[in-house]
Amino acid sequence: MENILPILIADAPEALIELCGVNLLERLLRILQRLGFRRATVFSTTPEIVRAELAKRSWAREQISVHLVSDAIGPLTPQLVLEQSPSGRFLIVPANIYCDARLLAALCAKDSSVALVDSNPPEFARSLIRNPCGAALVTREFLSLLSPAAPFFAELKDKIDTRKIDIVDAAAEDDYIVTMRRRVRPVCFPAPRGQDRRLAERVILDSAQKGTLDLPAYFHAPIETGIISFLCKTRVTPNQITIAGFIIGCSAAFALGRIGLGILAALIFGIVDGLDGKQSRVKIEMTERGKWEHHLDYLIENSWWAAIAFDLWRSGQFPNVFYFFALLIGSHLLDEFAKRRAKIVKGRLLDDVTSFDRAFRLIAARRNVYVWMLACGFLLDAFPQSYAVICGWAAFSAAVHLARSIWICSARRYRVVDTRT
Repeated sequence: MENILPILIADAPEALIELCGVNLLERLLRILQRLGFRRATVFSTTPEIVRAELAKRSWAREQISVHLVSDAIGPLTPQLVLEQSPSGRFLIVPANIYCDARLLAALCAKDSSVALVDSNPPEFARSLIRNPCGAALVTREFLSLLSPAAPFFAELKDKIDTRKIDIVDAAAEDDYIVTMRRRVRPVCFPAPRGQDRRLAERVILDSAQKGTLDLPAYFHAPIETGIISFLCKTRVTPNQITIAGFIIGCSAAFALGRIGLGILAALIFGIVDGLDGKQSRVKIEMTERGKWEHHLDYLIENSWWAAIAFDLWRSGQFPNVFYFFALLIGSHLLDEFAKRRAKIVKGRLLDDVTSFDRAFRLIAARRNVYVWMLACGFLLDAFPQSYAVICGWAAFSAAVHLARSIWICSARRYRVVDTRT
């Protein structure tokens, strides 16, 4: 993002409209920070209101410094932009829009001047989207060719209509997100009217939902979304949700022999565990510490399996249980190895490579599936047997994933050799 100065045009009240607990100006600044920018300029015809908003402490954008052009101005002009910085390129964005971070990144990746449009708005957001979208990356050379005192966005629209500027088309951008295991259509739309606000928030909430889930997670997803639709409008942070989940996870009383309470806590943990990631994606509050949450979850769930094994051994219900526990852990390690090899080759997670992998993910060995199996065993008074089943299922799932990984890697090597020959 070197030699690019972000310029936001933020006029109250449109730029301060809140969607999912974050106003549009704040959301854009958080996105810019996570794209690597450390400074931005804000133009406003309502500087006092915007200054008061920027003065509010926000840990989610504390790494980006914001310069507010304090003099009341009219519409943004090319001359005003050129006066701000010796930067060679400017990312100009109206702050009264919601814009997917991938679209802003696509603009910044261009070397020449380029504007954002959406040639084929998706059905779910068609009533929200307007063209052109407003955001653009322009060079000093491009600005110098425009009328210095003319409104910039009027000039930009004219260049788009006459095809004198390149475009980034949201409809043509790659919509697959590896970490989300799904396609999420990037969109950009202006501040919604009152009757459209619920739709706009639903678009944002839906974009935070991961895909290719296991079967229990399909039941968790609408519950999590309902909770997040409330939590996102509070000051609760993703890290606070993670801590709450850790407490709930540690409260699973398996080590004390309270199997019923332990399973109940584990079922609740399955829902809470999905909240922190959704909260961070909805409110653009991702942090480096949040990336370690997966490792914390792994520690918690393995402590459950160890505690259950110890209790079954101590009570004499399952004398050979530690052999099964070793099978469980070994299967997890083998499964991770298989998935890592497949990801290196395919560039995406093994669970989402083919329709077979997506179908198998529904029932493959995972924490949520284990908890449901153990809950059934507890209700049927066959808890030791259900523990043996989850260990065996872990081994079977790892074998399937290893076979798929070998197949994928072998197919890749075959294509490489065939191409060379």
